[in-house]
Amino acid sequence: MPGRVSLSPVRRQQLMDQVLNQLQECLARGDFAVGEKLPSEPELMTQFGVGRTTIREAIRVLAHQGMLVVRQGDGTYVRALTPASGQLVERLRQAHVLEVFEVRRALELEMIRLAALRRDEADLVMMRELINRMRTSLEFKQSKQEFLDADIKLHLVIAASTKNQVMIDLYRSFATALREAIAQVIALPGVMEACLARHELTLDALVRQDAEAAQACRSQYLDRMTGLLKEVLDENPSSRI
Repeated sequence: MPGRVSLSPVRRQQLMDQVLNQLQECLARGDFAVGEKLPSEPELMTQFGVGRTTIREAIRVLAHQGMLVVRQGDGTYVRALTPASGQLVERLRQAHVLEVFEVRRALELEMIRLAALRRDEADLVMMRELINRMRTSLEFKQSKQEFLDADIKLHLVIAASTKNQVMIDLYRSFATALREAIAQVIALPGVMEACLARHELTLDALVRQDAEAAQACRSQYLDRMTGLLKEVLDENPSSRI
């Protein structure tokens, strides 16, 4: 008799673990940005060659770890790139929006300074592309979500241009809370226009590698945004942008 090969049944759990590991690796590599929407379930099923249940189990685990968030009727979005950063994201999610803006100010002022000193031409190209995307969104009255997506990605590019991996990882984790904070004021009249104008001024300073001017521009904008947010929250009536 020919020799028999000893085989063990493949458990569905093993398939789920493989899918889970691959998704974790994709997130850790930055294949998907914080706040970005994952492919749909059918697309993931095709890419991994597994069934719907396996995909849903893997997503459920990652959501429990704080790395993904499932929005019913919309899709699955990236909340954090590692389980550890997921804990930070959850803490930020529970924080008062003004606390988030205070952290944003401290983080972005140093981030913009380093970006001015260390950015390269590839960074500037990506920044211009995203600013143009924001401008197009305004001119053609596209959805505020598209404008906000480009805005967040621009911040992530600025973080990447610091060439400081800790800064990059920290800002990626921070981006989800930042998106939720900006969403509270982005729809107000004049906010998107002011945001775009400040980004253009900041880009000009980054091109010139003028760290002081870049910080001043960012500081002025954050002061205005914080004041407007306080007005929205009825904590500090002030003039709008």
